[in-house]
Amino acid sequence: MQKLLVLLGLLLSPEVWTRVSYRPANESDVAIALSQIINGLRPRPLAILALPSFSLMNACCENDQGIQVDDFIQRLHRLYYKSVIFNDTELFFQHIEANLQGAIECVNLVLDEPKELSERIQERRLAHRLSLFIFYWGARWPPAASAMSFEEPMRAVVITRPRQKAFRIYYNQARPTSDGELRLVNWFDGDNLGLQRTPLLPPAGSVYANFEGRIFRVPVFHSPPWFWVSYGQNNSDSGEGEGSGEASGEASGESGDNLECNEVKVTGGRDHRLLMLLAEHMNFRFEYIEAPGRTQGSLKSDDAKESNESFTGGIGLLQSRMADFFLGDVGLSWERHKAIEFSFFTLADSGAFATHAPRRLNEALAIMRPFKQDIWPYLILTIVFSGPIFYGIIAMPYIWRRRHVDMDVEQLGDLCIYMAYIKEITPCVLKVRRRRVPSAPRMPEQLFEKCIWFTLRLFLKQSCQELYHGYRAKFLTIVYWIAATYVLADVYSAQLTSQFARPAHEAPINTLQRLQSAMIRDGYRLYVEKESSSLEMLENGTELFRQLYALMRQQQPDGHQSFLIDSVEAGIKLIADGGENKAVLGGRETLYFNIQQYGAKNFQLSQKLYTRYSAVAVQIGCPFLDSLNDVLIHLFEGGILDKMTTAEYTAQSRQMTKDQAQQSKELAAAESANANSNAKSSEAQTQEPNQDSEIISALNLRMLQGAFIALGVGSLAAASMLLLELLFRALPLARALRRCHLRFLRRWRRLKRSTRLLTVRIFAPKLG
Repeated sequence: MQKLLVLLGLLLSPEVWTRVSYRPANESDVAIALSQIINGLRPRPLAILALPSFSLMNACCENDQGIQVDDFIQRLHRLYYKSVIFNDTELFFQHIEANLQGAIECVNLVLDEPKELSERIQERRLAHRLSLFIFYWGARWPPAASAMSFEEPMRAVVITRPRQKAFRIYYNQARPTSDGELRLVNWFDGDNLGLQRTPLLPPAGSVYANFEGRIFRVPVFHSPPWFWVSYGQNNSDSGEGEGSGEASGEASGESGDNLECNEVKVTGGRDHRLLMLLAEHMNFRFEYIEAPGRTQGSLKSDDAKESNESFTGGIGLLQSRMADFFLGDVGLSWERHKAIEFSFFTLADSGAFATHAPRRLNEALAIMRPFKQDIWPYLILTIVFSGPIFYGIIAMPYIWRRRHVDMDVEQLGDLCIYMAYIKEITPCVLKVRRRRVPSAPRMPEQLFEKCIWFTLRLFLKQSCQELYHGYRAKFLTIVYWIAATYVLADVYSAQLTSQFARPAHEAPINTLQRLQSAMIRDGYRLYVEKESSSLEMLENGTELFRQLYALMRQQQPDGHQSFLIDSVEAGIKLIADGGENKAVLGGRETLYFNIQQYGAKNFQLSQKLYTRYSAVAVQIGCPFLDSLNDVLIHLFEGGILDKMTTAEYTAQSRQMTKDQAQQSKELAAAESANANSNAKSSEAQTQEPNQDSEIISALNLRMLQGAFIALGVGSLAAASMLLLELLFRALPLARALRRCHLRFLRRWRRLKRSTRLLTVRIFAPKLG
């Protein structure tokens, strides 16, 4: 009896039943079953791999002699399904790759052993959620898990045949775990009702709606406001974080990289809160691991773009399937789409750059700023040409009335009669009546100089008399006076008053064109986070982005790429430390958050350069991407993502307020301990930035120093002109004085000589 029970137990074991041979089944039954199973999938195209040496004769499938492919294709076409059949494995793989590149869902029926073929599918990275591989096993039991495993993201269906006209369907993604274990999800009975349920396989949305506590590995690095991470030396074994945000793990990188094992502790962040919300809603756990290099990741080199492992950082972990999620402002790009996939966007952001706040301009030139740079040339030309135009209006009538009058010539038709000759030959016969020809008015002397000075005095609002009494000149004088009084003087005064009330600042650098000119003219340096989407935009961009990247590389002639920074926060700190000729490129939201930490008044944020989206990065062919998208879409439509971002900003502002209050208390204590002299000097230093930060300030003499400078320049120019005039007239003046001196001497000698002669003549007789 005991031997009979042992024999019965052996007969019931699966290992024995897989080796028991059955009577060969009718080939049409297999064709009917496979066609009905395919019909239960409702596929678009169907690709069939049937090798010429197709045979399932092995230790596990001795009961099946194969199927008749022609009969199966005929029955499949009766169901109006398109199919293509391959007898070459390489062509079959190329067909699958073409469908995946076009994002076309395809069903592949493989009439071959799954063990060898599944390994080749994994090697060629054809495992994807859009591609389903159906293996006709033909045995009574599915292959053992120890012998064959279908791991994610590969979707595999194995069809077994426990008896005639009965087929069982096993699926490796029937549960949300990633063990790749085959589960019975459906069966087909040819004698009764066919398929037990339709559709054939459970949908991925229902399978991955609840992960049943599955643990995911998430790379992370410090990137506020998305993740606040603190690093520490990992001296002990770290546990798994169950959504607490204080998980730790070893820095997992690629093979050959020697990375330090640091403990990763996440203390907060917008994406940390999002991950906790996803874990609660989808019932999974996660553990944080340090991203290699603490970066998002970028291409290693230009030659490695087509290789399988060409990215570094957190994206490299996803590409090598050593991580499951990757969050933290991970931007979308075409290069990254070739290596990983992205979910529905978690942040609709835009690219921007930050510079220092516009500095206050020198007030000595305030009197020159009311008009813009492009207005001053027209204003100067107007004043310069006003004098000549006024001269032309006055002088033109004199030119028109000026004519030559000949008193001795008279016109008699075409004949010219010379009256002087007539008078000479007939002095007494002809009496000529003299005509009075009015004399032409004479033009005033130095009229051009007078017109120039008249217009200058009129525009400068100086007292001046009417230069000419003509109607045209009076009308033009009125026009000049109105332009000088109501247009120039009033506008200038209003603009100058507003300049004094609101101190002028330099033009902000808020566009790419201004940034490019600042880099060329003023030596600005542009910084960008290493291995980020902003860097990829510069490297692969066109037009201005390409020119900016070329300027960045030209500023480093030795080849050392010092324009790469560890994070956007580090770049903002460079500007805050006094780097007035620096700019940082990144996401607008990240820049806005970081400048709040150092004071928004100290920075200038540019306009929106381009639209950029951030999303959750997953592995290529991730089977639960649709379920993740459903949750993210609901969070986005409900406004929860925006509320989480706003809450992070609010929490940071409260923290900043506490820090500022603490700093103010420390400064107050330090000032009370210092001496009075130190207190006065510190007060003078603290008043300067406060004065600059005021929006409206009172008018003071310091703002009018430009007028005194202009007065000093004018006085110096007048003195210089006087000296030049004296120098140029020194020689003629000396000659004139010399001539006068010689004339005086000559007259004096003549006077002496005449006096002597007169004396001799008077006194000579007496002496004689």
